[in-house]
Amino acid sequence: MKDQLERSVDSIDTRILAALDTALRPSVSELARTLSIARGTVHARLERLRRDKILEGYGPEIDPGKAGFPVKAFTTVSILQGQLDEVLAELKRIPEVLEAHVVTGRGDLLLAVAARSNDDLHEILQTVASIEQVSELSTQLALSSPLRRSVAGLLRSEVTSKS
Repeated sequence: MKDQLERSVDSIDTRILAALDTALRPSVSELARTLSIARGTVHARLERLRRDKILEGYGPEIDPGKAGFPVKAFTTVSILQGQLDEVLAELKRIPEVLEAHVVTGRGDLLLAVAARSNDDLHEILQTVASIEQVSELSTQLALSSPLRRSVAGLLRSEVTSKS
């Protein structure tokens, strides 16, 4: 896995990604100036990072609690065999489902859900449970999130550990 990372993202890419992680929508010129990298190089690298889907979007990281969604839950969903596409299509219609991961172990999907309140979470979970192909739900509430990291931070640690 580390080999694959080394081929797809190098130290210049990491510097660019880290700068994007700390600044809100910097221009190519601003990135080039801040990083002391030629503007054309920054532009070409950003295009490749987007094309290879390493970089997706430029949005800020928003704290769900401060944005009005203080309840965070993780829900394991069991589905009827062979019905993944149908369930995912229905989940995409529920905006409070922030992430869906196909997982091993008990259950088939792990969802990250944001809600305005416990009552709101209950309604969201009822909506998920009403999906015809869903056979079981199991939910855990996050009481706090004492550790949050960005992928750019992970990449920086990879480059630093090689130095």
